[in-house]
Amino acid sequence: MCIERLFRFFVAVCIALSLRIPLTDMTIKFSIQTIRFLIIALCLLFPTFAAAGVITRDTVWQGEVALQDDILVPAGVTLIIRPGTVVRVATSESTKTDPEYMSPLTEITVRGTLKVEGTAKSPVLFSSAGENKAGNWAGIIVDGGRADLRSCRIMHAESALYVVDGTVHLADSELRGNRYGITALGAKSSLTVTACLITDNDYGLFLYKEAKVDSRDCTVRDNRKKDFYTGSFREHPGERSYTSGAGPAVARIYGDEVLLGDTIWQGRIEVKGIIRVPDGSRLVIMPGTIVEFGKRDTNGDGIGENGLLIQGLLLAKGNAKAPIIFRSAGKTGRQGDWDAINIMNSDGAQNLLEYCQIEDAYRGLHFHFSNVAVISSVLRNNYRAIQFQESTVTMRGNWLYGNKSGIQGRDSEVDFAGNVVSNNYLGGNFFRNDIQVRGNRFLRNLKEGLRLREGAAVVEGNLFDGNRFGLLVADAYYGSFGRNVITNNTEAGFSLKNADNIEITDNFIGNNGINGMSVQDVRAGIRGNQIAGNGERGMGIISFSGLITGNNFVRNGLYAIDLEGKNDVDAPANWWGGADAERVILDRSDEPMRGKVTHDGAMQTPLPYVWPLRDVLVSTTWEGAIVVTGKLDVGKDATLSVLPGTKIKFAEGAGLAVNGKLLARGEKTREITFTSLQKKEAGAWDEVLLEHANNSAIAYAVFEYATWGVHSHFTNLSLSDSSIHGNYGGMRFRSGPVTVTRCLFTDNTIGIRSYMGNGIFTENVITRNETGVFVREKGGGLTISKNNLFANSGYNIRVGDFNNEDVNARENWWGGGDPAETLFDGRKEPGIGIILYEPFLQKPISAGQAVGQ
Repeated sequence: MCIERLFRFFVAVCIALSLRIPLTDMTIKFSIQTIRFLIIALCLLFPTFAAAGVITRDTVWQGEVALQDDILVPAGVTLIIRPGTVVRVATSESTKTDPEYMSPLTEITVRGTLKVEGTAKSPVLFSSAGENKAGNWAGIIVDGGRADLRSCRIMHAESALYVVDGTVHLADSELRGNRYGITALGAKSSLTVTACLITDNDYGLFLYKEAKVDSRDCTVRDNRKKDFYTGSFREHPGERSYTSGAGPAVARIYGDEVLLGDTIWQGRIEVKGIIRVPDGSRLVIMPGTIVEFGKRDTNGDGIGENGLLIQGLLLAKGNAKAPIIFRSAGKTGRQGDWDAINIMNSDGAQNLLEYCQIEDAYRGLHFHFSNVAVISSVLRNNYRAIQFQESTVTMRGNWLYGNKSGIQGRDSEVDFAGNVVSNNYLGGNFFRNDIQVRGNRFLRNLKEGLRLREGAAVVEGNLFDGNRFGLLVADAYYGSFGRNVITNNTEAGFSLKNADNIEITDNFIGNNGINGMSVQDVRAGIRGNQIAGNGERGMGIISFSGLITGNNFVRNGLYAIDLEGKNDVDAPANWWGGADAERVILDRSDEPMRGKVTHDGAMQTPLPYVWPLRDVLVSTTWEGAIVVTGKLDVGKDATLSVLPGTKIKFAEGAGLAVNGKLLARGEKTREITFTSLQKKEAGAWDEVLLEHANNSAIAYAVFEYATWGVHSHFTNLSLSDSSIHGNYGGMRFRSGPVTVTRCLFTDNTIGIRSYMGNGIFTENVITRNETGVFVREKGGGLTISKNNLFANSGYNIRVGDFNNEDVNARENWWGGGDPAETLFDGRKEPGIGIILYEPFLQKPISAGQAVGQ
């Protein structure tokens, strides 16, 4: 009997009973049994609603499960899903703030164990409860846990499976209709995927940061944008930390207490409860203090509850030599061992945390309706380092790393400057703030470096490097984004969605994995940016109004601009990297359903791009026309690569100091030029200094109008096929080793200057300088051979007063006449070294064709 008939019979019986119609005993007996069966059947028609939040004990799901909110399976807990179960997940993109969750969408997060026990006849289905649309819910997130899934189908998620340092066994399953089929991050992620179909998603299988997958008999095909993608994350210098060791003996132990008036903490404090500092009271923590929190977990959710509640004022002012430490009292501190430093309704005098280190907390620092400054502090190994709302916030010079979430804030006024947000799962997430973001570094976060939603933002002079997504902006009504460096992000550099009145100027957007920029429903001015070397697209556009002008688009993998939408886009007066604009733009000219990108007035040469930061901290590629306006440092972990044809112009007094590596390899017909921005005279700019910059290489380059063209200290350097002219000094070096071949040194005061140098100079032309080669001291490590060394107005080689070693300068051509007449050595000033010039060549060598010869 079908459910509809049972239901009609049930209604008829009820009516009969209500009208007192006589029924036989058999009929009544049959009716009662039928009603019981019908009640069971009707119950099966309606889903079971899974309790949202943290599952605190082993749990079984079966039948139809409606998931209205997030589910977290913590460590030590197992969730089992029986065959035939249907899990329907509510669509929700909230502004939820609980740090233990990892997405704004509804999610199933596994830090314990998930077992999905589907069968071929009774598979398990995970799907959206709303419309059938990719990205309606987050998916199954395996965060350090384990998931064994058999015979299941996962649909309509942001990522069907999202694995962060977790273990997954997936068999006989289908991932369809999601944005991503599988996303795996981290070297500790291990996936075994057997006999599965991954299809009809936007992207199929994405692996990041050394995640591993063992795929057996799987089919990954017909995903709309890409089936496979493997991305590596950039390595960056280590983070700052303040060390304290075990510290002194515990000075005082607190339970649940209220601190009235002024309280001073120093030494080592242990907190085994919740400390409240009421309105009108102050807690002052002295430099060098260690505050440790015991773990108390009364509800079994794995999150500690002890902490501080400040309603008065907190002053925690350490210093670089005596920082203040807030940490777990456990021998091995873990995220969530204690609750937070909570500051509530303290909006008068400014609460201060300076030179503090906060670790092992649920929320390291958490404040509402308060005035708080955090200066030169470290927040690490927390679920969330900092969370706030409705507050006035100053954050300067801090390090936030190794947290699930670096920082999240809303509805506040925020000054965020000079901070480092690195190696978190989520970097920064700000909602509806009036925020200034200046001079920060967002590095190697596993999801986005910085997300801004709604509000007004000024984002200037920041570095976004090595994240999965660099900078994401959504639902913004105003924003200024200028002079940022957005590089090496694994998937996308700068994404904007539903944003109005936006200015995007003078940014360097390069070498991002797929898109440099992604734009949807945006009205903006995009001017003066360098968009170069991105994996597939310089800019992917769905819908845009405004003007794209005065930018350099060069060497992007597939297209400079890929216009997916139907509306036209205006992009005049850009440089298209020397290519025909029609060849590097995908629009209506290629596919009739797309809009048209107009590109009138295309520039024939690169537009000058002023490097926006004071340093180059990560590996970076320069091309086109680069302007350097000050002393620019290349960090010791960075490689600066300069491509053929590039011109680097230095303002007066500007220069380049390389502590990492410089690779400037031009080509014979496309040399690299290092020159002055303004004056065309010696000393117009400073120098290119190589300091411990081992394995640097320069070829087919021009150095002109500098104080010193190349200045090398303790660097293994190869310099070849280059012209160094019109400088005060062409090249100076100490130690080495350096190898200089087929170069032209001319019209300098000093061509080459060596101090305690180890170098080989061969097949060069050194002429028309005042001094060709000056050996200041310890010249015994030099070999100067097979060069044309002639017609220098003072001396071809001069030995300095402190050089007591002979110089090997055999087999050079000296321009005719007696070579000794062109040398200054111990023959003219007894006591200094001799230049060994014999035998010498009788005619010039064919020194090749260095640039400028």
